[in-house]
Amino acid sequence: MSSIPGITIDFDVNNPDLTGDGDTQNEIFIQLFNSGDGALFDLLYRDDAISNFSGEPLTGEARTAFFKEFLAPKPFLKAEITHSYVAGDVALIGVKFSVDSTGPDGAPVRIEGNCTDVLRKGEDGRWLMAVDRPVAGTLLPE
Repeated sequence: MSSIPGITIDFDVNNPDLTGDGDTQNEIFIQLFNSGDGALFDLLYRDDAISNFSGEPLTGEARTAFFKEFLAPKPFLKAEITHSYVAGDVALIGVKFSVDSTGPDGAPVRIEGNCTDVLRKGEDGRWLMAVDRPVAGTLLPE
């Protein structure tokens, strides 16, 4: 089970499960994002998952490399679920989010927007991210 500082929901770090419950899923996602560990965060994604967090669709090694670089300075994510629907082995989740980070020049940056997430339940019973499509509505230097 998890022994990562700041993690309040117990889960198997080697086989994470976002669960079909939106609130639990959101809490696990936020905590692993805020951990700053891009490789660990990437374990929340199916091998064939697509993330558009970089502004372009990434999968596989490119997605993992992006998460490692983006999360290294430990940006801080806040996220609130706006809607959640589960149909069989697929979940559609809407999220309103903000990320506080540091820009390339060292100045504080806030990214705010909405995200559409699609999770799939695998044959092993674990729910993992299949599609992660955040759309930034604002990019505000502070």
